[in-house]
Amino acid sequence: MQKLWEHLFNEETGLGTALTTLIYHTPYQETYRSLQHTQRWTPEQIKDYQWQQLKTLLHHAYEHVPYYKKLFNIRGITPDDVQSLHDFQQLPFLTKETVQEHTNELKATNYPTHTFEETITGGSTGFPLRFYVEKGVWYAKHLAYIKTLLERAECHAMDKSVQITGSEKPWEYRPLSRTLVLSSYHMTDQNLPIYVKKIRRLQPQYLIGYPSAITMLATYMKHNTIELKAIFCYGETIYDWQREFLEELFQCRVHGQYGHREQSVLAGTCEKSNSYHIFPDYGLVELIDRNGRQVTKDGESGEIVATGFHTGIFPFIRYKTGDIAVYSTHHCECGRNYPLLKSIEGRVQDFVVSKTNRLVPFMGVHHLVAKSTENVKECQLYQERQGEIVLRVVRRETYSEDDARRIQESFHKRFGDEFSLTLTCVDSIPRTNRGKYQFLVQKLPIHFSP
Repeated sequence: MQKLWEHLFNEETGLGTALTTLIYHTPYQETYRSLQHTQRWTPEQIKDYQWQQLKTLLHHAYEHVPYYKKLFNIRGITPDDVQSLHDFQQLPFLTKETVQEHTNELKATNYPTHTFEETITGGSTGFPLRFYVEKGVWYAKHLAYIKTLLERAECHAMDKSVQITGSEKPWEYRPLSRTLVLSSYHMTDQNLPIYVKKIRRLQPQYLIGYPSAITMLATYMKHNTIELKAIFCYGETIYDWQREFLEELFQCRVHGQYGHREQSVLAGTCEKSNSYHIFPDYGLVELIDRNGRQVTKDGESGEIVATGFHTGIFPFIRYKTGDIAVYSTHHCECGRNYPLLKSIEGRVQDFVVSKTNRLVPFMGVHHLVAKSTENVKECQLYQERQGEIVLRVVRRETYSEDDARRIQESFHKRFGDEFSLTLTCVDSIPRTNRGKYQFLVQKLPIHFSP
């Protein structure tokens, strides 16, 4: 039964999207309608709303989530003792390590068992994380936010579109969502002409995907461009030169999106600026400097710490995302009073060089490792020779040669013979000076520009 549900409601398919909006229509519509109001809120309304959401979340976590019940008791306080945002900011951070170590204790006890859906994320930090989302409901709400972001560019969910992401198939057309899905892993000299031909035949209204992959495609089709309403980039930092190149080439606006599967923060650019507008009804975002202090000055950077308002089944409270952003005090011309981030700097575009000297974006590879085995605690890619990749693995006690074999098989299935992969076991993965994992250590000189 579970496998049937996963097949029907797979968010990576047009069928899954259609069934989600149909079966989970209520949370989808309620979220979308709410978004139409929040974008007209005053700063005072946003502040009041977020404070009420925080109080509700803290009481829920104290009453129904064992981890937080224990945390409050150890500190000798209750949610009623949190009387201000300053009090709230005295609570300890939730780290990826903590989530990994206390997964079962972070599950809310007042949700029925059948509503829990396990999910995996690796993100840009290379840290495998398993946690739970509310089955069906989380994706329905997510779709409402994506619909809102699309509408900022006068695009719609049912417009014909091209999605460029880390899929296993080189290309796939999804008729229910009118989407052509192209794999960033298969952007070879042989496939790129086919990609362009399929794109021109579809005549999409917009492109969406990793900026590195879209830029690679755009570089190839420089003289064969198409007319677009917009380009939407997510999953990686968008560099200024990329935005300028893409906007000049396609004569449309490039929009950025930033978010996590942990559902604690979601932000996107708008019609008027390239600043990231944080959805205030999605969660509360703090920026924390290296000394643990709140960032409040325009232009200063800090780590994004987020508290999600839609994560009652598995609360993320003061969650350290590991991503770096630049704070902004400006007021956007679009008229929304959302909190702003001038830029997102924490997600780095990683490329490796294949045996044929091809640059391959490696966004999403960590998810491949996580799907292959549960017995890898941490991992890191290392390259110092063309076509050769070393995967450094921090093993769990249950790790075996069978896990190594599955990783090798998954890697070969995705990339064929373009790389040779060597697995090496290490005791730990060193952090960067910002306390983050560096997923790819690239020793080769990488030159990638249009």
